[in-house]
Amino acid sequence: MKRRQLSKYFDLVSYVLLTAVFVVGFVAYLQFKYDPTTQFLVVLAALCAYLGWGVVYHHFKRDLVLRVYLEYLLIASIVFVCALLVFWR
Repeated sequence: MKRRQLSKYFDLVSYVLLTAVFVVGFVAYLQFKYDPTTQFLVVLAALCAYLGWGVVYHHFKRDLVLRVYLEYLLIASIVFVCALLVFWR
């Protein structure tokens, strides 16, 4: 395979993996609809997976710079604060 084809294949596999993480997280979130603590932990696990995926993805694409890392961290932090506000009792 040529480098460009490998890059497209890597992108496809990466996005399918990220989508699978969010689908599994969403299903788990719905599965535990009567247990807010577990729902919060599911959201936290999905956030960690998102942050880890972003770092690994950009590392392999060779464009992981501080700005990109901070962007992923900012999005994860915003979602974390929103989850805290929703699940705080």
